[in-house]
Amino acid sequence: MDIDFITDLRNGDFRISLGDNPSGISGNRALLNRFEITFLTKKRQFIVGNQYVADQFGGDAVKFISRPQVINDIQSIAASLAIAIEQTVKSILEDQQVDIPDTEKLISAELLGVDVINDMVTASIEVIPAEVESYDLIKLNLPITRV
Repeated sequence: MDIDFITDLRNGDFRISLGDNPSGISGNRALLNRFEITFLTKKRQFIVGNQYVADQFGGDAVKFISRPQVINDIQSIAASLAIAIEQTVKSILEDQQVDIPDTEKLISAELLGVDVINDMVTASIEVIPAEVESYDLIKLNLPITRV
């Protein structure tokens, strides 16, 4: 079981905090949490001895979107988000355990839309699990970056 959390991107950094009364979650909500964390996780490179080793886990969303040639064009932002979503799905599928409930297994995800409100780019992303718990759309509305 995961703990429900609150994400904060207001200062340009990705921060996670627990609310005043954190509770355990499972099912589709746990999948959404895992997707959000992975989507915002930066891929990293390390030097081991005299070789670069790349950690390919993560969606690297902020890296794709914060490039100067992307940030001022909504179509470029949407294209960059689509790439980050692909990277996120790939990372989760490669790391996903086989013995988790179907409500926590990711099948795919897709970008529903991009909004720019008060200089904040927000992505609406549908996350598609192997099994849904309700008829509601399983989606995230993530603040990504400031323009």
